[in-house]
Amino acid sequence: MHAFNAGLAANKAKDIIPHGDFGGWLEAHCGDRGVRTIQRWMKLAKTSSVSDLLTNPSIKCLTDAYVATGILPEPETRDATNEAKEKAPYVLSFKTHYRHASEWQREAAKDFLYEFERLAKLAVQLKTEFGI
Repeated sequence: MHAFNAGLAANKAKDIIPHGDFGGWLEAHCGDRGVRTIQRWMKLAKTSSVSDLLTNPSIKCLTDAYVATGILPEPETRDATNEAKEKAPYVLSFKTHYRHASEWQREAAKDFLYEFERLAKLAVQLKTEFGI
């Protein structure tokens, strides 16, 4: 709704601002959004109605609204067999919210070192197997 309303406001401003001055006005007033984003919002507001967007159950986010109105192309579907091939065969299971080692608790440090040792063993195995 924010994008739709902002697009409506920008479209109204475009009608009021003298011809040739809107690009500069838009750059000066779009803030951290960026000119291209505001232009998409303007197109969204022109090509759709709020009720159509709200009643469409397949629209979950702004990107879905862009696709529904033709602003963005349909996303490419990924083949499940190709997706399985693209996944990395090795995944680290260690996750932490700590940013610096000084913030870590003893158990988190132990978990990290365990994962590091696993990765080091894998590196040695790969080095040996590929002769690197």
